[in-house]
Amino acid sequence: MGTSSVLRDRVNGAGDTERTNAIVAAGLTVRRARFLVTVMLHSGVFVGRQYATFAGITYGQNIAESIAWYEKMLGFKGTVRPGQPGARQQVADLRRGNITIELFQVTDAAPLPESRKNPSEDFRTHGVKHFGFEVKNLPAVLAELKAKGVKMAFDLRVTPTEDFAFISDNAGNAIELIEHKTR
Repeated sequence: MGTSSVLRDRVNGAGDTERTNAIVAAGLTVRRARFLVTVMLHSGVFVGRQYATFAGITYGQNIAESIAWYEKMLGFKGTVRPGQPGARQQVADLRRGNITIELFQVTDAAPLPESRKNPSEDFRTHGVKHFGFEVKNLPAVLAELKAKGVKMAFDLRVTPTEDFAFISDNAGNAIELIEHKTR
């Protein structure tokens, strides 16, 4: 029995087979790939789909540059929280509708490793991988973002159940943009 027939028989939930197949192709076992897909789907990774409204990101660089990037590229509005004297971190809240992204600029934070900037490679590292936004008309959204200068981390992939792509923020963090197809 081939891998694809095993996945068809064992993966629960419509649309999960494509994600699982992609992870298996990266070298994980079917069981581990199914687990990873389940965790990502139910941990708020896909913001609109799972109704998550919050994400926290640590930056070791200028928080003002990160606020400016999220405002220009994704339409968020940012405010820096008042800090405590002598604090080792600065915190900003980015808001758009009911979504909040919390940015942390931490003194001496380690930079994001190159492997974490590539979604295909990052799946080989333990931990939360990225966050995502569900969009309508993904090709138009990508064209608009590219015109603004957004860096693509993973070009558009078209599958029978969804289309998706990854962009990188100004610090290299992966952000997934996904459009689910109606049945």
